[in-house]
Amino acid sequence: MATTANSRETFASDFERVRGSLAGSGSTWLSALRRDAMAAFADAGFPSVRDEDWKYTNILPALRDRLEPVLAGEVSIDATVLEALLGRAAGIDSSSSLLVFVDGCYHAAASRGVQARGLRLASLRERLDSDPSRLEPWLGKYLPVGAHAFTALNTAFLDDGAVVEIADGTIVEQPIHLVYVSTERERPFVSHPRNVIVVGDGSSAQVIEHYVGMPAARYLTNTASEIVLARGAHLAHARVQDESRLASHVARLQVQQAAGSSLVSHAFGFGAAISRTEVAVTLAGEEAECSLAGLYAIDGSRHVDHHLMVDHAAPRTRSNQLYKGVLEDSSRGVFTGRVVVRAGSQKIKAMQSNPSLLLGRGAVAETRPQLEIYADDVACNHGATIGRLDEDAMFYLLSRGLDPREARRLLVSGFAAEVVEGITPAPLRDALTAMVAVRIGELGHGGAS
Repeated sequence: MATTANSRETFASDFERVRGSLAGSGSTWLSALRRDAMAAFADAGFPSVRDEDWKYTNILPALRDRLEPVLAGEVSIDATVLEALLGRAAGIDSSSSLLVFVDGCYHAAASRGVQARGLRLASLRERLDSDPSRLEPWLGKYLPVGAHAFTALNTAFLDDGAVVEIADGTIVEQPIHLVYVSTERERPFVSHPRNVIVVGDGSSAQVIEHYVGMPAARYLTNTASEIVLARGAHLAHARVQDESRLASHVARLQVQQAAGSSLVSHAFGFGAAISRTEVAVTLAGEEAECSLAGLYAIDGSRHVDHHLMVDHAAPRTRSNQLYKGVLEDSSRGVFTGRVVVRAGSQKIKAMQSNPSLLLGRGAVAETRPQLEIYADDVACNHGATIGRLDEDAMFYLLSRGLDPREARRLLVSGFAAEVVEGITPAPLRDALTAMVAVRIGELGHGGAS
């Protein structure tokens, strides 16, 4: 088992050292939230492979190096370097709203907010310093600090991130991009970005989270997003994890949906030495629905874990999960898809699929569908396949004059295309399609950091 330089005592000491510098430190309710989160962390400690939900993911290598917290005022980045890193975030154009964070801290000079009626964008630090009470109904209300150590630490150290508020009846036409850039610092570090996204009654928007890192950067991104969808709201949400190959990434997406709301979620996992992304959705009102799609494509000895939890807490709710994995060399992919149908939640539809494509002899895919059904009028199914490239299709392409690398790229791209197809608007879909094509082309050839 890997040794770790980060213990409960280490994080507790860091918390005591920086707590007075965290945003909104004078707020009574926020101080209590942080204190309770730190107590939950002290009780639980870090998860291990002995925990059922972490059975196939040993997170201790992410904690091997001493990880220093980064505070506002301790960050600097060359403008040219930042521009290059932003260029790796797909789909950003001059019409998009853009909030940029460097090593977890808001970078105002690189950010811009496109004016739109009913839309309010700000950094979390700005909001907590100026008007923390406005966030009290949402911040920390849905993300369970007791889920595991990382959610507890994110809440204890929460300091910056994005706040996206969309008023009732507002249609936001242009995508909102949240970009988290990690730099090469003298020592390994940790950042705890926290996003709050609230979509009002009958409103709609598109939000894209990007996570990118410099090639030699060593760090842990421990991020969380709380999303609240009011009655009849619609959110198209995407997250692209393209971290440094020396980094680690742990993320939690916590979603609360009211009646008639809909979520379309896309998750892409391309970077990091080890990553874990959790998506937890509560369908709390009738006719709420969510569609969760994802694609992970990794090589080398990297490890990627996606853990989905959908709680059908109300009747006549619907969910669909489609996650695809492409694994090269000796990489490992883990997928857990859990669906809970509560007693009394009738007329439920829940579908789940997890195909994996193994391109390396040492690649491993673990798939774990989990259905917990406490009602009788439901339609729930799941399926998982693990296989290699179709030899007949490969032979056909080679016989038509394609070289083996191009033939393989075409087949893998075709396998991945279904995940990207549901993204809107079209320019964002095209940009992410191009990104997927590049990442697939890099598999087995050293990749991009």
